Amino acid sequence: MLQLLSEFVDEVLYERFYERVLRIPPNAMLSDVALKNAPNVQAITVAAPNNQLISLLVTRSGIRSITGEFRKLHRLEFLNLEDGSLETLSLDPFANSPKISNLVCTGNKITELIPSQNASLVIPLLDLMLGYNWLETVNADFFLPLHKLVFVTFEGNRIQRIEGRPIALPMVRIMSFVQNQLTQLDVSQWQVPELVELYLDNNNLTRIPIGIERLPNLITLVVPNNQLTVVDLRRLQGWSSLLKIDVVGNRIRNVIVSGTGRITLPNLELINLANNQLTQAEYARWDFPQLATLTLANNRLHQLPDLFQIFPNLRRVVAVQNPLLCKNVRRWQQYIVDFKLNIDSTFFGIPCTTNSSFVLSTNREVCCVE
Repeated sequence: MLQLLSEFVDEVLYERFYERVLRIPPNAMLSDVALKNAPNVQAITVAAPNNQLISLLVTRSGIRSITGEFRKLHRLEFLNLEDGSLETLSLDPFANSPKISNLVCTGNKITELIPSQNASLVIPLLDLMLGYNWLETVNADFFLPLHKLVFVTFEGNRIQRIEGRPIALPMVRIMSFVQNQLTQLDVSQWQVPELVELYLDNNNLTRIPIGIERLPNLITLVVPNNQLTVVDLRRLQGWSSLLKIDVVGNRIRNVIVSGTGRITLPNLELINLANNQLTQAEYARWDFPQLATLTLANNRLHQLPDLFQIFPNLRRVVAVQNPLLCKNVRRWQQYIVDFKLNIDSTFFGIPCTTNSSFVLSTNREVCCVE
């Protein structure tokens, strides 16, 4: 059927495909083939070198590996093999695809990324999506042919470590290791000069990655829902592009600035320290002139300094679910009235769980601890 169609159309979409083999016919004029549900497909064969096919989507298939048949797809740019049965992944089959830019293998059963033995191999991928597979380790040698890679995601795997030589991706800007099993990460030798976003949510990291100082172009530091107990902001000195720090949901007891003097982050706009065990922070040593939002919710803070005096552009502080002392909170009544400082109150009809409270000039009851 596909051979017949290929003589009359250049795009084919199957909502469900029943054959065991997807055959790309010789002299096919198809530029776009999509099989949205192909549970019986075990293999893809290409009858002859093909200079027409640009986009190939085969989802929910039984294909276990990408084979050498793909070497015949000379014009392939987009390959999507989502929600299938892939067990391994090699880049060698794309050696003759000089325009390949997007590879999506999300939701398969990949346990191994196989490094190429061809030292001269260059694969021009821009986006590589490997989320929700079964990877436990990543061999960084796999990345060697990917000189142009910009975006790579490994979210939802089981990654515990990165092996081999240090990651070298000269053009990569975004990397995601969200929802894995990393307990530590050493980026001190990574060669990623363009990296601006590194996502490490939902791992088991007990410290900020080793060598993070060598990634000064990051615009976000995102390490929520890990096992951090302390954060030393001095390690971020010189990060002139940093906009956001998100370490929500850890076990942080203290945010420190090691050494002497203040830490300057000239463009930092947001800090989220919610859902930790924070008892103190050296706010006075933070030189963050653009800080606009500070979230301290659900910690163990007893008092707050005049944060709006320390940070001239601060617009909002969220400090609900903290055992703040009444004598401290009373000092900041105007900030509370102006909705700049958000702390526990009965504003939404929820009674105070603290042992005391007082009423603002607006008749709003504020919760606190005596």
